[in-house]
Amino acid sequence: MIIPWGFGSFDRVAFGLINGVWTHPVLDRFMPVFTDIHKVKWFIYGAAPAGLGLWLYKGGKGALRVLVVAAIAMGVSDLLAYRVIKPWAARPRPEYAGIGARVLTPPGGKFGFPSNHSSNAGAAAAVLSVAYPAAGFVFWIVAGLVAYSRVYCGQHYPFDVLAGLALGGLLGWPWAVLMLGGGKGGGSGGSKKKRR
Repeated sequence: MIIPWGFGSFDRVAFGLINGVWTHPVLDRFMPVFTDIHKVKWFIYGAAPAGLGLWLYKGGKGALRVLVVAAIAMGVSDLLAYRVIKPWAARPRPEYAGIGARVLTPPGGKFGFPSNHSSNAGAAAAVLSVAYPAAGFVFWIVAGLVAYSRVYCGQHYPFDVLAGLALGGLLGWPWAVLMLGGGKGGGSGGSKKKRR
């Protein structure tokens, strides 16, 4: 299946604005780092282990359960996007479409629909939002920034990342509700009845 270009050119126009017009030198330096933060040494060997350790230390078994559920949701989302949907949709990334995209990060393969980065971010945001509903908007803002960075860096069209967020959210949310039930740290979401 070939995804039609832009549904009346909207996708290409939006891509052109984000990737080529709404730009700034500061963002040109920040977005490539943010979009591939999982490849940055100071993050993977410093900030990420420290943050994860602190979270697990304070959250205990509840945090560990959330981490496992999030990892499974992201793994399934990533596998489905990369192995099933991308080969089926076969939509080339902007850099292969001859539209003069500014590509700020190394290419991630020929096909771009849906965005794996966005699907993983959506799955993580969905799980974390169920586990920690009070901070749900923060998780989705971060996921949205991940998606935006993919377009800014020239790797995806807007529809690629929106589809990725939707895929991750649709896979992660019901899985999280089933396994965690909602509430802080994956609790039941409601207050426990006092014993008489």
